[in-house]
Amino acid sequence: MSSTKKNSALLVAIAWCMAASTTQAFVVQPQAGTNLQSASGIRTNIPPHRAGSVVQMTSEEIPQLTSFREAEILGLRFMQEGNFQSALDAFEKGMKLPGSRPDIVRTKSLAGPSPVGGSYGGTESKKVLALDDFELQAAHYNMACAHSRLGNLDESIANLAKAFENGFDNYTTVRGDPDLDPIKSEADFAKLMETYESQKAFNPFGFFGKK
Repeated sequence: MSSTKKNSALLVAIAWCMAASTTQAFVVQPQAGTNLQSASGIRTNIPPHRAGSVVQMTSEEIPQLTSFREAEILGLRFMQEGNFQSALDAFEKGMKLPGSRPDIVRTKSLAGPSPVGGSYGGTESKKVLALDDFELQAAHYNMACAHSRLGNLDESIANLAKAFENGFDNYTTVRGDPDLDPIKSEADFAKLMETYESQKAFNPFGFFGKK
């Protein structure tokens, strides 16, 4: 996929999840259920049983999440409610759940005949759904926003850097995002932005997330 098409697709995917305090984050893809209006006009969906009031909970207490998208939507809901720790827990949990990219995981078989050649040992293959590039960008960006709101400045900048490493390059969005305001006066934030913005200026087609 070309960088231009990739950036266009990512911009379409960005949704601003805003509360009265202008809290915002971005989501890869909507989910079936009750709608949550975003500032960009994209409607992010919340499962009906989660559309009511929410309470603070840890990642271990977040129930019945089966996919990255589901965890992401729940995390964005927590962000809107101002429950930033619960949002962070949901985003972190989503990193461990199935994503959209089909993958094959091969592990050593400890016993039994190999599927190749009939000898003992060999490998076993398992099909899984891993996180794709856009999901990794979203996960780290959203965790950066949650950490920033919680005052975890180093963790916020580290996750923002990982979002960049995975291909997110809409630096105008970063500079305009109020969720990231707490880190914007940090020297490490300035250095990070200077590094990536200068690389993008040098090559407008970008170096990141090439397919």
